Amino acid sequence: MRRPSFVLFITDQQRADHLGCYGDPTVRTPHLDRLAAEGVRFTRFHVATPICQPNRACLVTGQQPSVNGVRQNGIPLDLDSLTFADVLRASGYRTGYIGKAHFQNVTDIPAPERHQGGRGEALPEALSHSLRRQRDGEAYGGEVRRRWVENPDRELPTPYYGFDHVRLCIGHGDEVEGHYTAWLRSRQADPDGLRGPANALPDATVSAPQCWRTALPEDDYPTAYVAEQACDFLDDQDADTPFVLVVSFPDPHHPFTPPGRYWSMYDPDEVVLPPNAGCPVEAIPGLPASALAAYRWGRAEPGSHWPLTLPERQLREIIALNYGSISMIDDAVGEVLARLEARGLAEDTVVAFTSDHGDYMGDHGSVLKLGLHFRSLVRVPLIWRDPRAREPGGRVSDRLGSAIDLAPTLLQRAGLKTPIGMQGRDLFDASRPAAPVLIEDAGIQVFRDGDAETGITTLVTEDWRLSLFEGVAGGELYRLTEDPHETRNLWDDPAHRDDKAALLEALARRMAELRDRRLSATARA
Repeated sequence: MRRPSFVLFITDQQRADHLGCYGDPTVRTPHLDRLAAEGVRFTRFHVATPICQPNRACLVTGQQPSVNGVRQNGIPLDLDSLTFADVLRASGYRTGYIGKAHFQNVTDIPAPERHQGGRGEALPEALSHSLRRQRDGEAYGGEVRRRWVENPDRELPTPYYGFDHVRLCIGHGDEVEGHYTAWLRSRQADPDGLRGPANALPDATVSAPQCWRTALPEDDYPTAYVAEQACDFLDDQDADTPFVLVVSFPDPHHPFTPPGRYWSMYDPDEVVLPPNAGCPVEAIPGLPASALAAYRWGRAEPGSHWPLTLPERQLREIIALNYGSISMIDDAVGEVLARLEARGLAEDTVVAFTSDHGDYMGDHGSVLKLGLHFRSLVRVPLIWRDPRAREPGGRVSDRLGSAIDLAPTLLQRAGLKTPIGMQGRDLFDASRPAAPVLIEDAGIQVFRDGDAETGITTLVTEDWRLSLFEGVAGGELYRLTEDPHETRNLWDDPAHRDDKAALLEALARRMAELRDRRLSATARA
């Protein structure tokens, strides 16, 4: 039987319920809603870590950050890592990646300095790390944004993490570079004069930070580029050779700059805020000061990437613009699906949709990411449409899933074994029960202090979320079935002492299960 092809759509920083098919009453996403109506929609699919670069590494390797090594932004995915694209490519698949990859660093700004441990004489630089190879140098500079600005015609050596055809978008909003740079310059005489807040169109109706009305036309916006390049890839395929295509949009990540009609598509006054919008994180008992630091930084630096706690009007403005970006993505998804059908490829192609992590988008009065592991940040959409599925479309699965499960699910659907050391599970394997989700997070403080010991480790089960904070007593415990908006921290509640103990044991067991098994013994002794 012919192996299926795959088209995987990925958005950046989109919470699970910001889609019509996930119950949002305002945002219009007819193409993705149709995809869900024809396939299966997962309601409990989670990140393995709630930030871009690390979770993207988890999606393609099927490994936890503690195993693939990408524990935070600023650490590239090892070129020796095996991705699902590597495996499919070796099995005869054509492989393509369009849009945001973020497998490598996007800046070459030096990271916060780290210090050698203990007392005594300082070690020479060559011995300062316990691992000699720190994933740096020219081979790891493929996604540095500045280099594409200086040389927009540069190319990547391929295969790039298993992908033979690569067209990159690096950055967010209307300030994107990569392969997109040369494409945009071929269409606009002065593209930089149309981008960024200094060149924005006037609009006094929006006052929220990190929002501007871009002068860039819709047809020249990064979302349009990703759709065009994806369609071009499909035009080059035939019915005899299977392919895998990742279509990765830089939006709806901040800054919020949806172009043209998408800017004013939604009225902020019609936005429905989350029920916990009026419950700031400071009102939740038992949270350590280290966990709240990011929110303080956001108040001091509203133009940065820390979480922003905002007044209700500005929350509504940002959510409305976010909806505009999502609707533009939905239209782009519709274009790609239409091309898939026009090329006669839809009958043999599995189509999936997910995001690399979520966004608070009003939860606890905040937007953006970093900080705490609320569901809006760690739960993401996953839609899977398989034209050869035996079950009818429109199904909803409440099976627990993690980013590490995507790669083995793709490979198993292709009829291939999973590599040794790939940790996830096939989401459709009914013979194996779903595992609790382990979320590993180096913590926001590492962006300012490379030696910060403020990580967060989380376990999500069908009923509960438990989170531990490195270096401090206490934690978080929420019964999600009764408190889905996470406003009642039960960590110190005597009535739930046994529940906490059971979850701590489950966390320890899950951590033991997910130990590193990449290396195999080469001899009995």
